[in-house]
Amino acid sequence: MIQTELKTIKQFQKRKIQVEKELDDLKENLRNTEKKHQESLSRLESRFFEEKVQNVRVNKCFIYQ
Repeated sequence: MIQTELKTIKQFQKRKIQVEKELDDLKENLRNTEKKHQESLSRLESRFFEEKVQNVRVNKCFIYQ
């Protein structure tokens, strides 16, 4: 019976290590995804701002003509 318990504990320890590794991998993937998302969001915000400024300039030129 003690041998069975010991075997169960060892299996649990192995599985725990695997699960922790999977969790670490998932966290790293999430960090990478979040970073890419933030970069993409920044690019989109920048483009939006640039287009808005350009539209304001075009509208000013049109009004003054």
